[in-house]
Amino acid sequence: MRVLLLVFALVWSLAWAFPRVGVHEGFTRLVFDLPSKEVQHTLSQENGLLVLILKGVKAAPMDQVVNSSEVASVQTLPEGGQVRVVVRLKGAVEATVRRYSDPERLVVDLSLKKEASTPAKALPDPPRSRPPKPPKPVVLLDPGHGGMDPGMVGYVVEKEVVLDVALRLERLLEREGIEVRLTRDRDMHLSPDKREDLSRRAALADSSQVNLFISLHVNATPTRTAQGVEVFYFGRAQDARVLTQVIRENGGGELGKRLTQEARTVAERILFDIVAQANQRYSQRLAETLGRKLSQTTGSPFRGTFPGDFFVLRYAKVPAVLVEMGFGDHPAEGRRLADPAYREKVAQGLLSGILTFLANGAYAR
Repeated sequence: MRVLLLVFALVWSLAWAFPRVGVHEGFTRLVFDLPSKEVQHTLSQENGLLVLILKGVKAAPMDQVVNSSEVASVQTLPEGGQVRVVVRLKGAVEATVRRYSDPERLVVDLSLKKEASTPAKALPDPPRSRPPKPPKPVVLLDPGHGGMDPGMVGYVVEKEVVLDVALRLERLLEREGIEVRLTRDRDMHLSPDKREDLSRRAALADSSQVNLFISLHVNATPTRTAQGVEVFYFGRAQDARVLTQVIRENGGGELGKRLTQEARTVAERILFDIVAQANQRYSQRLAETLGRKLSQTTGSPFRGTFPGDFFVLRYAKVPAVLVEMGFGDHPAEGRRLADPAYREKVAQGLLSGILTFLANGAYAR
């Protein structure tokens, strides 16, 4: 047991210290995940190098080519109880440093300094081709169920509600300059076989193609008395109620139990996978942000975020969550979900959560 805990501590500390690099229009962002508020940092800049020293963290050595307008490369050098990060700059670059909590992280934005205006009578510079704009963030929306699978049926039919909300959210996100992809854009299933259907949806959450994966669902309970918003991220279900819900979303019955067990096997591997641990942490943060914003916008209670062995989330390499936007069998909430005006509020709440997550330094591209 002690050896297992030591392995976990080592893996977790390594996951924290890796810088995430995002190339954006007009600046390059470095995000450093920190293990605690006690971590101290110093920053210096000289001779085309920016040197950041983080005291109280561990990291593996790394030398990454960035080749953005501002940064040529980033090198991470572990030195005992501290980490030295050397950033090779391109030209005159200024750094803006911000510290965030929950989760604890340091964000460094690097942008080119504005050049002095061209003196009178000076010859204009020869025309230069502009560097290509960095790709827009891509959000993959998964309206759950569809086609032969209606999902929950109460005061609403789940497959109809989630598709309507997804199409509304797609429109809102595109207005913000965010690219949107859908696992389905009409009443259809991806396969008549539930395992294959969920696997095809999961396969679309490819980190080389998308940045966030959000699966949309409507909740239900045997008592028909519960209402509110719940958001799930991938991990082992911690209580019987969540496990029952996971089995239902994984297909129900013996099939749902079998797919849940397959997903649980994947969840148990996260302990030894640095990338998966980091992704789980940001999926949890995305879940929290979406849940709170959705609750604030709709007035529906926020019931919390929970880990769950959802088959559709098991292999996501990007922040991925499953949103239960409300209980379709509750007499009041079910009727609200049937109202197009309320569904627009749901889409607005999800939009607010996505924009907040992308803007607060928890995302780097």
